Amino acid sequence: MPSLDASDLQPNGHGAVYNRIETPRSVTVGVDDPVKPQLRTKDSTNTSSDSDAKEQNRREEIVRGGPTSFKFMNLYRYATPLDKFLLVVGIIATGANGALFPLIAIVFGDVLTGFASTPVDMDAVNDAALDYLYIAVFMFITDYVSYVAFYYSAERQMKALRSEALKHMLFMDISWYDENDALQLSSRLTGDTVRIKDGMGQKLGDSFRFLVQFIVGFIIGFARGWDITLVMASVMPFMTVSLSWLIKTMRIKSDWAQKVYAEAGSVAEETLGSIRTVASLNGEKKAIAKFEAKVFAAEQENIALHKISSIVFSLFLASVWIMYSIGLWYGGWKASKGETTPGDVFAAFFAVMMGTGSLAQISPNVSAVSKAAGAAEELFAILDRASAIDAEKEDEGIIPETCEGKIEAEDEGIIPETCEGKIEAVNVNFTYPSRPDAQILRDYNVTIESGQTVAFAGASGGGKSTLIALIERFYDPTSGTIYLDGRDVKTLNVKWLRSQIGMVSQEPVLFATSIFENIAMGGENVTRDEAIAACKLSNAHNFIMSLPEQYDTLVGEKGVSLSGGQKQRVAIARAIVRKPNILVLDEATSALDNESEKIVQAALNDLMATTNMTTLVIAHRLSTIRNADKIVVLNEGHIVESGTHDELLKIEHGIYQNMYRIQELRSQEEQEEAERREAEIINNIDTKLSRTMSGVSTKTDIS
Repeated sequence: MPSLDASDLQPNGHGAVYNRIETPRSVTVGVDDPVKPQLRTKDSTNTSSDSDAKEQNRREEIVRGGPTSFKFMNLYRYATPLDKFLLVVGIIATGANGALFPLIAIVFGDVLTGFASTPVDMDAVNDAALDYLYIAVFMFITDYVSYVAFYYSAERQMKALRSEALKHMLFMDISWYDENDALQLSSRLTGDTVRIKDGMGQKLGDSFRFLVQFIVGFIIGFARGWDITLVMASVMPFMTVSLSWLIKTMRIKSDWAQKVYAEAGSVAEETLGSIRTVASLNGEKKAIAKFEAKVFAAEQENIALHKISSIVFSLFLASVWIMYSIGLWYGGWKASKGETTPGDVFAAFFAVMMGTGSLAQISPNVSAVSKAAGAAEELFAILDRASAIDAEKEDEGIIPETCEGKIEAEDEGIIPETCEGKIEAVNVNFTYPSRPDAQILRDYNVTIESGQTVAFAGASGGGKSTLIALIERFYDPTSGTIYLDGRDVKTLNVKWLRSQIGMVSQEPVLFATSIFENIAMGGENVTRDEAIAACKLSNAHNFIMSLPEQYDTLVGEKGVSLSGGQKQRVAIARAIVRKPNILVLDEATSALDNESEKIVQAALNDLMATTNMTTLVIAHRLSTIRNADKIVVLNEGHIVESGTHDELLKIEHGIYQNMYRIQELRSQEEQEEAERREAEIINNIDTKLSRTMSGVSTKTDIS
């Protein structure tokens, strides 16, 4: 059965090695500890060992998304051997570059000693000049190598991380989306990954460079004048404490600011994505106010933070110059007593100066690394949460049912050879995870035979659409069981299960591409002939052929260039090319005008008459389900009535009878109102014509 493979929507492109990476959805407890799926026979299910029970508990902890400790090396979760090699090369080159810079102090001390000689020691000066040339060449090489290695490694890993993050989000269970803002998730895919790339790339290299520069600078300082270096280092404790406080505070505040700015970004994205609605409601000022309210708190907190951090950083820089002052005074005092040479004094002084100077430069780089760790912690928390319903498993290569018995892969699920379309709900109770206090279905029992057309009617919020969500395994029942052809849907491969179902909803979603591409998303390798055949069945072919670009017409964002009826017919065609065994019509015509409803309903009637699909209809207008094989009436999660249209109308004071009569009265009133308006229009036209003709006759008489 053809189905759209969601994993094909985001090709990896990073290299074949990433195809072997186990995703966190495979229930990853730690970075290097994936829980592998195991094959088992159906008969052995009830004889699981204690280790299996422990394993199940561990899986549930992951699904709940419990807190996990984040380590810096987790940033490199998606590093391939090549990425790790580039990282090592970058670290070596960066370390060498950082060590070379303080060597300038040694050369400077030697050349100062040469200049102090009488006459000037030109050999020492020439050697120093040559040493500077060597240092320049090696610094160029190491700086170039480190930049390329860190950047290339970070870019490759970000490509893999973005692909894996999108793939993971696409396959998360729907209840997870009930608790998370999709717009904020898209912000994490863009903004957070940029921060991570900066922190694990050149910013990390610069942090390591300045750290090495600091260490080597003090080593040279102790070698050329240990007491001078020790005196200068007396200020170091204050510098270290202030710098560590600054880094820690920036990390905490940046994490909070990221969340607030992500919320603000989602407001902006939502507003811009619905600009027509915003403009029609004159809601621009409200949208701006909502955006500014989100940003204002973060801005005020950042201003206060930077006021304090500016004071701390200013004190840090002042302490650096105090260190230089103390070192220069002490070195001069020693040189004046003949205990050391001016060359050694300046070599030690400049070495320590370069070392401490690197601390000032390391701060923004360490802050960037810290922000990357904070962003990664948020993003990896999503990646480390397993989906309660795993739709990622492919339906290829999985062992189907055999004559020897049912064999299933624990995580993959059964793939039956055929699907008849018989659906049963047995003692089903359900509560949405996001609304645990509101029970939607109570002791729900219904049987839908293969090939039947069954409609569900009732008041809004009564649970009509919930059964569809449970059949597609967007959710699992709180208790009870949903069966498809006698098998618990929980035992079926999710991708295969959803490939058997074609869905046409009240508000069809079309993507910003051509009509053909929208239809082709319904199945795998859909040809243009198949799309045309589906459009003929859905009464969409004629209007498509009347468009300038026909099937290559771009529909715009959310299908804005098409009318409601046209979008609905394209959505029906998309469901048809899926070749489903189960067709779901979720109030497919309720949002249409009368003319569009007639066209779409005719297409649906033709489709149901020419195929043997099991059809589930969620109805708002009861006139559209009169010919259903069975109508199920729900009220507050209970099935209160069930039967054919004629049978339900015979139930005195029944819910369906009352609903149908009310809708008939409304239809009659609407028809009478339409006829009255039509009569008024005709009368107005007749009156105007009479006046016009009267004026013409008067002019004729006068003449």
